[in-house]
Amino acid sequence: MKWIFAYLAFLNILDGFITYFGIQYGHIQEGNPLMEFVYYANPVFFLLLKAALSCFLVALIFVQSFSFRRPIPELSFVASILYTAVIVLHFNWII
Repeated sequence: MKWIFAYLAFLNILDGFITYFGIQYGHIQEGNPLMEFVYYANPVFFLLLKAALSCFLVALIFVQSFSFRRPIPELSFVASILYTAVIVLHFNWII
């Protein structure tokens, strides 16, 4: 279970950097309206927020009292599949 949090943290920070550079150079648009608002308000804050969210996920790995009860494993698994699809979409415009 904890490996999924590590994987999501990695994908989140990777998505942040790819999105940042993709928007900066006009290759893509942010698909999430909330993150689009954050990006256009302050791109550096966008990256810091993505990093903070990744750090939060990594911190959950080390918290001993955190319980991985339903529906957290299922939601994490679905999120990892969806985030993997987002990264694949990013690589489509990169390649």
